Amino acid sequence: MLLGIEHALLPEFVVGLDLTYRHQFDILESQRLVFDTDNPFSDAALASTGRVNRPGDYIHCGTAGAPTCPSGNLPNGQAYTADLWVLRPDLSTRNGGFLQNGDTEQEYKGASLVFNKRLANRWMLRGNVTYSDWTYSKVPASSRIDPTPLLGNGNREGDVVLQGSGTASGSKGGVYINSKWAYSVNGLYQIAPDRPWGFNVALNVNGREGYPVPYYRRVTLPGNMQSVPEFVSVTSRPDSFRLDNINIVDARVEKEFNFSDVGLTLGVDCFNVFNEAYVQQRQHRLSTGTGNFVTEITSPRIFRVGARISFR
Repeated sequence: MLLGIEHALLPEFVVGLDLTYRHQFDILESQRLVFDTDNPFSDAALASTGRVNRPGDYIHCGTAGAPTCPSGNLPNGQAYTADLWVLRPDLSTRNGGFLQNGDTEQEYKGASLVFNKRLANRWMLRGNVTYSDWTYSKVPASSRIDPTPLLGNGNREGDVVLQGSGTASGSKGGVYINSKWAYSVNGLYQIAPDRPWGFNVALNVNGREGYPVPYYRRVTLPGNMQSVPEFVSVTSRPDSFRLDNINIVDARVEKEFNFSDVGLTLGVDCFNVFNEAYVQQRQHRLSTGTGNFVTEITSPRIFRVGARISFR
């Protein structure tokens, strides 16, 4: 559902408000297929695909027949113990899955204030400010038969929805998009436009809330679960930790020349004027001797000189 309203405060100055509501349901989810035997490759097991797992199929780490619970310290020094659940020793799996439309639901609510002052009286200005809330609004027990909180998944109602750019792999494996607020404002001012030496100056300011850092442990599951690795979340909420907020300033100076039917514009741009080195990505996998080191920062201050030729 989208709702928008605009109003002209002046003939050249328009402000608006955009509201967005999105409700997503029937989200696909996969449930593990298990076998009531400790050998998933026995003759009887090979003749079937197994059955869908049930809540009673799992035991918590640290109990008899289960591995030790992974533990350690978060970057802030706080101790954690991973909430790991595994199949009972008398059960097994080939890691097949039963894919279905589940009962988990997501809800997005957003509001954007926009404004646009067209070029008049030597200046122009435009921009927007956005606030949003994107969460799991319903996570029933039927969707979390295996209670292990996995990386990037909605494990509880109220958890923020993470849009993983790589979900722990690739060059953007530590980037999970979710900002409650963001803004962008840019403007231009003409200095002495009626003089031969007149020129234009422009400024762009943009920023957003830092993205979440969902720290996790890579845990190898026991043999009856085929010893596959699983990414287990170790924070109470996916956004318990966030990167620093980002605020970047860009600037431009340009001079226009007109030669009959040909126009020439010379400009100098400066990106990241204050040379801010915001952390964009951290290694969020925690293990002995590794984790939390910086893998990406914003580009340093960059100058660009350019020319644009136009024909009438």
